[in-house]
Amino acid sequence: MEIPNKNQQDTLPYEKLALLGIDREKADMLPQDVKQKLMQGEVTPLLQVSIDTGNGMVISLPLKLQLAADKDGNPTLVAYPVQRELSVDRNNELRLSQQELDALRRGDVLQKAIDINGEKTQQYLQLDPETKSIIHRRITEVQIEQKLKDMEKVNDIELGSQQKQQAREGKPVELSVGGEKVSVGIDLKEPQGFKVVKGDLKEWERQQKLRYDEQHPEYLGLVMTDKNRWEYQKVVEHDSKERAISLDPTQKEERKSGLKR
Repeated sequence: MEIPNKNQQDTLPYEKLALLGIDREKADMLPQDVKQKLMQGEVTPLLQVSIDTGNGMVISLPLKLQLAADKDGNPTLVAYPVQRELSVDRNNELRLSQQELDALRRGDVLQKAIDINGEKTQQYLQLDPETKSIIHRRITEVQIEQKLKDMEKVNDIELGSQQKQQAREGKPVELSVGGEKVSVGIDLKEPQGFKVVKGDLKEWERQQKLRYDEQHPEYLGLVMTDKNRWEYQKVVEHDSKERAISLDPTQKEERKSGLKR
């Protein structure tokens, strides 16, 4: 089922990538699957980037990137730095209760009204298990109602009112399509915020909890090597902390003290 992707771009966001130490030449040398994920609005694998703080220091850190749209529909680059635990400051900013934090850690998707740049909107929230960052997206942007209608039309099925309500709430739904079990639901790591999994809800849960480092115990990411090419190397430190990053060249970055070289 093809769903138009309004976050899809024809070219890489070179100007914003340059702020992370990835100039045009390095960006063009990224593996094709990584470039494709970025341009399609998906969350990328881990990348090791270098950020010039402007005071003679360069910070090197692993993070994931995603192209999204701001409130005006303009493309913006979102960064998810790797951190050991969910940031306390971020939790306070989103006003998450302990019950909500526990639900996110379980892999649940939440609905919550949160303040983004002074504007309070209803958003879906989801925890990325690799980076321990909270991904959020406007409920209206996910367009869950339309996606469910498309599922019904394409597969000639009819969802019950309870199934639709579960999907709206961010819970996965198990369907029978052509005699096979299929699970669908919200996944903000996907470009459209919606995912279809072949299998039952146990398979959905297994895939949602599957982390790259569980498939690869060495916990690898893409780094630019001295051979001037992108290679998989160990990039994640055990004491990684969340670092705030501004990817808007028109804004000044207020950087916290205590960042390592």
